[in-house]
Amino acid sequence: MSYVTLAQFKDAISIADTVDDASLQRALDAASEWIDQYCGRTFSAVDTSLSTRVFDPYESDRISVPDLSSVSAVEVDTDHDGTFSEPLESDEYSLYPLNAMQTGSAPGGYTEIRLTSHATLEFIHGEYVRVTAHWGFGTTPPSVEQACILLANRWFHRPSAPYGQWEGPSSGMLGTVPEQDPDVIALLRPYTTAAAIGGAASEWVLV
Repeated sequence: MSYVTLAQFKDAISIADTVDDASLQRALDAASEWIDQYCGRTFSAVDTSLSTRVFDPYESDRISVPDLSSVSAVEVDTDHDGTFSEPLESDEYSLYPLNAMQTGSAPGGYTEIRLTSHATLEFIHGEYVRVTAHWGFGTTPPSVEQACILLANRWFHRPSAPYGQWEGPSSGMLGTVPEQDPDVIALLRPYTTAAAIGGAASEWVLV
């Protein structure tokens, strides 16, 4: 699912007919996928039901997680048998950043679970951690939607520049297509995660 509807995109770039709808939607989908990869997160709505995800910790006192709004359980597989027999009490961990998902806070959910001074154990690489939570970012920020429009418009017109050069419609002069749009990068920079920009490796474990 793209972050901008086809109708919104066509209105933004002033296209009224339906001739290129398939190509326009493909550009939107590609732009949305690129945004997810660049930012290291998905700008999805918050889930209405709880679900579990499993992580392999790389630090002894914290784990990085996708955006979430609330946590109902954090359990550790200390026996390495998939039973997650060591549950953490609610006072043994805290969610960061503080005040996420509250009015006036930066968009997005909690992205880190840290052990408190009350914790009776520490995270160990290889002892998987199962988190039960309501996952999701929340409302897609306008800057992400604008970045999607700019990027999709660039890629929709890209076949017209097969050798990576544009011809100015008024001047006829040629210009090389830049590797990245600086406006897109500026719009998305506040939402990038450490893993996306060269930080810690992903802690996701598919189960």
